Amino acid sequence: MPIQLHEMISVETPLGHGYAIIFETGDHDNYWTVALDNGALVTFTQDRIKVSRDYTHRRGISDDQMKEIVGG
Repeated sequence: MPIQLHEMISVETPLGHGYAIIFETGDHDNYWTVALDNGALVTFTQDRIKVSRDYTHRRGISDDQMKEIVGG
């Protein structure tokens, strides 16, 4: 059953940066539908994407600032 994400997740894919918008579990893998920065919608298996370090949709928060925000 597909799950539409309420908050987009910034991810890196083999085709470039984008935002994960839908997550779906399958019998043998998990699938993420990503809206790439170039406008394309592509579905990737979970092993093909990584969460981007862009924590706040390009608002310019550093790693240290994010650690402070989340209590690390």
